Order: sequence, then structure tokens, then C-alpha cells
Amino acid sequence: MLPLQFGTRPHYPPSLFLSSSNACSSSRILYSNRNNQVYLVRSNVGTLNLRVFAASGNSSYKMNLNEYLVTLEKPLGIRFALTADGKIIVHSLTKGGNAERSRIIMVGDTLKKAGDSSQNTLVEIKDVGNTQKVLNEQTNSFSLVLERPTSPFPIQLLHKMNDFETVFNRGRVPIVTWNKTLLASNLQSSSESSTNSGFLMFNSKFLKPNANKLLGNQNQRTITHGERNFFTEHTPQIACVFTEEVCGDGDWGHGSFPLEEYIQALDRSKDEMYYNHSLGMRYSKITEQIYVGSCIQTEDDVETLSKVEGITAVLNFQSGTEAENWGINAKSINESCQRNNILMINYPIREGDSYDMRKKLPFCVGLLLRLLRKNLRVFVTCTSGFDQSPACVIAYLHWMTDVSLHAAHTWVTGMHNCRPDRPAIAWATWDLIAMVENGKHDGPPTHAVTFVWNGHEGEDVTLVGDFTGNWKEPLKAKFQGGSRHEVEVKLPQGKYYYKFIVNGQWKHSTASPAERDDRGNVNNIIVIGETANVRPSVQHQLKDANVVKVIERPLNEKERFMLAKAARCIAFSISPITLAPK
Repeated sequence: MLPLQFGTRPHYPPSLFLSSSNACSSSRILYSNRNNQVYLVRSNVGTLNLRVFAASGNSSYKMNLNEYLVTLEKPLGIRFALTADGKIIVHSLTKGGNAERSRIIMVGDTLKKAGDSSQNTLVEIKDVGNTQKVLNEQTNSFSLVLERPTSPFPIQLLHKMNDFETVFNRGRVPIVTWNKTLLASNLQSSSESSTNSGFLMFNSKFLKPNANKLLGNQNQRTITHGERNFFTEHTPQIACVFTEEVCGDGDWGHGSFPLEEYIQALDRSKDEMYYNHSLGMRYSKITEQIYVGSCIQTEDDVETLSKVEGITAVLNFQSGTEAENWGINAKSINESCQRNNILMINYPIREGDSYDMRKKLPFCVGLLLRLLRKNLRVFVTCTSGFDQSPACVIAYLHWMTDVSLHAAHTWVTGMHNCRPDRPAIAWATWDLIAMVENGKHDGPPTHAVTFVWNGHEGEDVTLVGDFTGNWKEPLKAKFQGGSRHEVEVKLPQGKYYYKFIVNGQWKHSTASPAERDDRGNVNNIIVIGETANVRPSVQHQLKDANVVKVIERPLNEKERFMLAKAARCIAFSISPITLAPK
């Protein structure tokens, strides 16, 4: 059985935008893009120019998308902390020190590697022991590979902590063991002892990360689906704080920014959702045949889906580029699916692209229907499990089972922690109905259009068109400040012509598409909505100053019939495809 692959446009690496107004006198920053190309940027104090070195895919520096490398002169001006789960994080920075002036290092970043990058001697950070050993090496410049956390670090809570909160394992029980492999590297003996002696300790700074995890599991909090932002409720669990031997003079701080503004920003993001890849695959059961969740990361995940949940098909919206960026071996996962008699269908949808999802959603729902008609149990997945995959399931319930969009959205979001693009589903719904109506909707309004005229203050602006009583009932535009005049009109899907009357003169807007009619008159034109297609093409949209928003409302009986017909036409046009294992 071979996995089915549906192509889409490739993802292009983002551009590199850098600024340096108060850079450290000798700092170098290494960035990694989606193609594993490495950009080394050197900045000098008092200058704004940046030089880029080494853009090679074969660089010895291999980093994840959330990691970066920075080279600083000593003293670094960084105080590190050991967390209860064994990570080495940036605790605080010397005010005015090299680390703070680099303007890249932030409190809460995790130290992954350290050493002299020019000699390719970066050492992987394992525990406090080897961290202190590396930090105390005699070298003028020093390179650090740090990882930015997936959610904002609660810096404001560090201000409230005192030294008593970092001793004796934060009140936990002492550790007694005969397992020498749990000891930190600086406590390991140079030769194996013939005796079977044990040790007892009260502070986890003497342990390796795996031992810290054993200790931390006593009070571990399980996250089943998504990870919400709980940082305002949980104090960071810090076991100890340390720095290099020569740390220089100066006061310690948690960043050169107003703390009050940072706290307000954290409060605003309190209910935001963050994808934490390290938590592994997370999924939820929506119906007896449909499961939804985040991406499959390992072959063990495939075994879990097959043996535990009885999954027989996977509908995957993650692109190959995204899988590679997250370090996922797509080939081994596909092979594991074949061994477990699971049909794998790959149909990439660009992450965070509402228009791409809107155009591809009818085809996705058609694939899901065909799989369910084969009596397969389907796992619908995307990278985070927050957007594309739940949107597909919601659209399926809405289009194929005659459930309202509101009810389908409430059901799926109640069963699975997610935040799908609801307007994209509504857009795709009207696109499907337009497929039956040949592009023009004969019914109540489907979209709200804000028509914009950019002129001057004091102008008298009205809007006329074939939707304003056949050009006979002008609509008054409101002045919004600057040079902007606006008027909102609710219209059903279709193609419309319009113009503006400015101080008594008929004019067309040069900021929106226009056409010349048979009489030689130039009129603006707007096409609201598009028509769904079994082979969606994501085309470049024409520049338009007008703003179109979709209207989500209950469908009438005629609209429900046309939606069901169009969705099934798409589904049964997906051929010839054999949606069954060999």
C-alpha cells in the first residue's frame, strides 16, 4: 500500500529582516531558515550596517527554527538557572553587559550548546556540571546556542522570588539512590569503582536531566490535547542559580524593557493557544469514525493510532517542508503506516493561510467523505492540530450531515482543544453554493463589503452601482479621517459594477479593479466570492482597496440543499483514486 500524495505549491523561506541600533560591540548572531540555510550576522556598535556570512545548507550548525546562535565577548553577563525539569535557562542579565546589549538574548531562553564556534567545539549542555565547566573555559569570545520558549516566560514572577525558593529542591523529598548515572557530569568519577556505594542529595543541581525528570514527575501536570497559556498561575520551578566565575560588575536584571508593559502583554495573551511540539502527538475522538489531532511524530505514534484507536486511514495536511523543519521522518512514518495497514493521504495546506484553506477545504471534505464511505476510521491531522484538521472536520459535519456551522464548531472545539479558522469555513460554504448557482447567489446577503474612496477631507462622497436601485439610489459615505471615506453594503455573492460621486462628479477609484463598458465608461468592478472546484487553484488576488468580510448566518432550506449537492459533487469527482489498502 502506497501513501497518496496531493501536490501543492512549495513553501518559500522567509526573508531575513534585521536591525541593529544598540548592538553589542562584538556580537554575532546565527539564524536558521526553513531550508536549513544558516545566516551569520555580525554587528558593530554605533553602526547600522550588518554583514551576512556563510549561507550554506551544508553548514555544521544544525538548529531548529526556534533556536539561534550568538557569539559574545567575555564576561557574558548572564546568570543561568536550573529548572526542576533539568533545563538550563537564562535567569537574568547584567544591566549594560554584553548579553543585554546583544538585544537578542531573553530571560527564559534555554541553553542548548556552548563553546568556541570558530573551532567547531560547541558542547551539548547536559547538566549544571558541564555547563559550569564550559562557561569557565579561557577564551575571549564565546558562542551560545539558545532556544526560545514556545510561550512567553513569566519574567514578572522572578521578581517575586527569593533565595529560599531555590534551595532543598523547593520542599521536595531528598534523593537517595545507588544509580551513579544520575549524577551530574562534574561529580562522575574518572574510573569505575568496584564498590556499590550510594549517595543522598537535597538539591537537583547535582543531577542529570533524566534524574530531574524522575523528581519532577512527582507533581507532573498532564496535558492531553492543546497547551493553553497557564504561566500566570504557575511559578517557575528553579532548583539553583549560577554564573561564570568572572561575571563582571553591574546589577542584574530581567531585560531592558518596562516590566509593567510586559505584564500587560502577558495578560492579553492569557487565553492564547501555543503549540508545543515536545509534548508529542495529541488527538481527540470526535465521532466513532473521526479522530483529529496534531502531527504524527514517530513510528510509535503510528502504532498507538493503529493498536489503541483502530485507525485505518490518515488524512494529513502537513507539508513535507513543515515535517522536515520539525525533524519528522516522513518516509519512516509512511512505511510504518503501510506495515500497520493504514492508508496515508497527504494533501498539504499552508499553515496560517486562510485563503489557501478556503480554496482547498471542499476537496479535503470530499476526501474525508470518501474515506468514511469505505468504512475506514480516519485520523485527520495537521502540524499543530489547532487549525486545518479541526476545520476540515467541522466543514464535514456542516456540509455532509446537515448540522449548522455554529453547532459543528461548538461540538468539535468542545471535544478538542483547537482554534480553527471559522471565517474560512463560511467562505468555502458560500463558494460551494455558488458552484450550483453559477457564481451568483439568489438569496439573502452573504458578504459585507466596505467600499473605500481615498480622497480629501471635506469632500461629499456617495456610492452608486447596480446594487443601489440600479444606479438610482446613492449611498452616503462616511469620512473616517485622513483621506478615507467608507460605506458598508451587505451583498449576496456575485459580480457588481459601481462608481463614486465626489462633489457631484462621477469618478471611479484607481485603487480598485475597473472595466470599460460598451459605451466607453470606466466603472469599478468587484467580484464577491468565488466558485468551488474539485481542482482548486490558489491564484493571486487583484489589489483592491475595498474590504470584503464573510457573513455567517443560518442557511435556508434552498441553500442547505445546494450546499449538500455541491459538496457531494466535489467528493464524487475525486477519481480515479482507490481509497482502500491493498
